[in-house]
Parts: sequence; structure tokens; C-alpha cells
Amino acid sequence: GGGRLPPPPALDLRELGVRYGSLEALRALTLKIEEGQFVLVTGPSGCGKSTLALALCGLIPQANPAVLQGSVRVFGQDTREHPVHALARQVGIVFQNPSAQLFHGLVEEEVAFAPRNLGLPEEQVGERVAFALESVGIRHLLGRQTQSLSAGEKQRLAIASALSLQPRLLVLDEPTANLDWLGVELLAACLRRLNRERGLTIVVIEHR
Repeated sequence: GGGRLPPPPALDLRELGVRYGSLEALRALTLKIEEGQFVLVTGPSGCGKSTLALALCGLIPQANPAVLQGSVRVFGQDTREHPVHALARQVGIVFQNPSAQLFHGLVEEEVAFAPRNLGLPEEQVGERVAFALESVGIRHLLGRQTQSLSAGEKQRLAIASALSLQPRLLVLDEPTANLDWLGVELLAACLRRLNRERGLTIVVIEHR
């Protein structure tokens, strides 16, 4: 009969290959991640983990000079057919060095930047900022300058900034690289809560 189609997976990689000129970074990677899963991708340095992170959010091939073979779909959307800013509403990415992602103003301005860029009304921007800060447990940092924060606080601020677009998938590229053990514990607890309570699909790419 006319049964409803199952929803597309959060991530669907088919025979994904990425080359930088003659250098092959990824070869024929096929992977499916369903919505609501929490997945760890691990491997030694230089095995293509950061390349994978960039491919998952469309920055490869759209913003990086790399050749992509096969396909990457995020909730059914082909990353080659949708611009990065449109994909950002589905998939948020947090890089290894969060400082590179921050603009260095006040904490709340940082988190408001992306929803303001979408042209959302100010009231809605305020709601999203509150939601994102609450989600990662850093409401107490309101009014602080970003450069005064610890490495762990910056990491959680970068996650809050990604969450302000309310994506359904969060990709973190080596998020523990600059954290001490306590920072790692706090980050892990934060991610578990996002996955359990908000149903967020999470992919953590780590060499540790």
C-alpha cells in the first residue's frame, strides 16, 4: 500500500572519496548514521578525520579545493546541491581550535551572530541565545568577553554558537585537543545531555 517512506538518515555517505590534487585523503567510505545516534569516529593523526568533518558539512567541496567522489547526504540533502549556509541549519560543526571560530566580543553576541545573520527578529534571536547557552551549561558566562574564557569554556561557547541555528546534527572535530581532563569530562557530560534530552545526532571525530 501507500506506506510512508522512512525518514532519511542523519548522514548517508556513499563511496565517499576526497583528493587534494594527487593526495588521497579518503577512499570509498560508506556509512549511515541514523537520527538520534551518538557516534565516535576515531583513528590516528593524518588518516583523514578532519577531511571527513569538512565533507560532512559541505565545506568540502564547496569552500575547500578538494575533489569529492561519491556522495554525502545530510537528512537527505546532497551537500553538493545545497549551499553551506543552508546546510548549516541541518548540521553544525565545531572545529578543533574553537578560538578560530570565535569573533572575540561578548559571549551573547557570539551566540547571536548566526541567527541574526539569518535575519530573525530580535526576540527570536534572544530565545535562541538563551536556549543555546542553557543547552551547554554556560549561562553564567553572560557578559564575559570571549578571550577571557578558559579553553573548555571556549569549546562550549563554540558549541552554543553552532546550536543557535538549531541544527539536528552536530559534528565535532577533535573537541578535546586543547582540554584538560576536567574539561573533557564537562564536554562529555554536555554532549550526552544534548543527545539524550534534545535528541541531537552527534558525531565526534577524535584521535584520543
